[in-house]
Amino acid sequence: MYGSVLVVLSALELFGNTVSPEAGKKSQPNIRQVEPESIADLSGYYTCKGEEAGGKKYSGVVVLTKKNDVYLISWVVGGGANFSGIAVRQGNTLAASWAIASERGLVRGVNLYRVETSKNGNPRMVGRWSSVPGPGVQQPETLTFLKKLDAPE
Repeated sequence: MYGSVLVVLSALELFGNTVSPEAGKKSQPNIRQVEPESIADLSGYYTCKGEEAGGKKYSGVVVLTKKNDVYLISWVVGGGANFSGIAVRQGNTLAASWAIASERGLVRGVNLYRVETSKNGNPRMVGRWSSVPGPGVQQPETLTFLKKLDAPE
């Protein structure tokens, strides 16, 4: 567990507490960067859209649950791949580490997101992820808020 926390903290230092996955692209006009205090708790259900190293697109659902100073994060993506990890937030950056057993053995990964908010005030996270073993490249992933954890169906 401590190794995962160190990976996340190292990622925050490496990226200087900023994430720029879409450098050079125009930002969307209805999205703005969040002041850290404007969304105190990111807990909720999110849609997840991303891309694998081979260019294959995937989608799914992410559940983010705050527990004291950290978040528990779970993904269900693609053909039902289910994996979990922990995340820490520093300002408008959320960094997560995760692991999943696969036919290649244990796969470990890290995600780094920039926290934004839409016009309706809901959070959206735009970031990158990478894993080892793997090709050693960063892949895009976006989480868009669906509903709060305690919201009725």
